[in-house]
Amino acid sequence: MLSYLRLLLATLLVVLSITTAQATGKNVNEQLRDFALDRVKDGQRLITGPSEISLPTIDPDTSCVDLYHRRIALRRRLHDYTPPYWDDQRNQTAIFLDAIWTPALYFLSYSAITAHLDQINDIGPMAELEALSRASAQRRCFEK
Repeated sequence: MLSYLRLLLATLLVVLSITTAQATGKNVNEQLRDFALDRVKDGQRLITGPSEISLPTIDPDTSCVDLYHRRIALRRRLHDYTPPYWDDQRNQTAIFLDAIWTPALYFLSYSAITAHLDQINDIGPMAELEALSRASAQRRCFEK
């Protein structure tokens, strides 16, 4: 029974990957190559850590309204809600599927790594948000 469920799940994953490849116009080999290259880049970022981030310079002619709109756009991007690690439905599903198919547990480490990489990727936009806030304060945009 267990081997039947594993075969069924593997078949389902292959069919889904082929369907996804057809929908995006890429064949499966191209998608696998792109996925592998992205994971290699992620591995390099994990090993090297975050790079040195310098505060961007803000054009002195930028209006307060433009600064405000740029800050709002950055905040929307940075403060997107993500549930706590153990409350995430994908992680709970991986734990449940682990009882049937052991490799499902590998998703937990993948999920943790992607969460860490998201934190590394947010360092640059956070620095830009800080520079925009300072520029707004220097121009006294918050005063009426």
